[in-house]
Amino acid sequence: MSKGLFVTATDTEVGKTFISGAITAALRERGIKIGVVKPVASGCVTGINGQLVSEDANFLMAAAGMGEERRHEVNPVCLEPALTPAVAAEACGITIDVAKLNGACRHMLENSEVTVVEGVGGITAPIWQDYLVADMIEELGLPAVLVVRPNLGTINHTVLTAAYAKQRGIKLAGIIVNRWDEDKVTLLETSNVAYIERLTGLPVLGKFPSVPVVQEDQVSMRELAGLAEQHLAIDQLLQGMRGEK
Repeated sequence: MSKGLFVTATDTEVGKTFISGAITAALRERGIKIGVVKPVASGCVTGINGQLVSEDANFLMAAAGMGEERRHEVNPVCLEPALTPAVAAEACGITIDVAKLNGACRHMLENSEVTVVEGVGGITAPIWQDYLVADMIEELGLPAVLVVRPNLGTINHTVLTAAYAKQRGIKLAGIIVNRWDEDKVTLLETSNVAYIERLTGLPVLGKFPSVPVVQEDQVSMRELAGLAEQHLAIDQLLQGMRGEK
C-alpha cells in the first residue's frame, strides 16, 4: 500500500505549496524519510543553469532536504507558460505522458517512508487533455487534503470540491484553512469554518497563519516545521498517510 498524501485545493494560489512544504518540513524534523513530488508545474522560470525550474519544486525540495540532483524525480514536467498544464503543454508543443507522471509518483512512494504529492490548481484542473488532477489522485490511491481560503466564497468552493471528490471516490482526509490570521478573525471566518465542517462532514486539520516569505534554508525550514506542529494536526495527517486509523 502506498503511504502518502495528495495535497489539492479549491483553486489556484490558495497555498498548496506552502502547506505541502510545512507538512514535509515537520515530518522531516521528526526524522521521517519524506518524499515530495510536484508531478507537473507551469509558470516555471529560467534557473541559473539556463534550464526551466519550478519555484514550487524548489520549496518542496528545501523542505525535504533534497539536493538539485533529485529535481527531475520531484518535478518531471516543468512548463513555462503560467497556464493550466494541459494548455501550457499544448502551447509549447509538448505531449504530457501521464503514465510517466504517475510512475514518478510511485517511484517516490516506493523509496520513501511517506510522500507528499502536490497537485496543480484545483481538483478539476486538466493535466493533459481530459486527464484531471482528480484522475491522478484516484489512480495513485492516496488520501487527499484540501487546502482552502478563509474568506468570503470559500464555503461554496469547498463544499463543491468536497462533493466532487466524494462523487469520484476520492478519500479526503480533511481540510486545511490557509492564511488564517487569528488576531483579525471575525464572524465571517469563524462561520465559514463552521459551515464547511457541517456541510462537508470533514474535519478541519489546521488553520495555518499568514507568514512572511519563507527562505529555502535549513533554519527557515525548521521554523516552518515548528509552525506546522503548532497549527496543523501532524499526528493525524501522518496516520492517514500511513493508512492507520
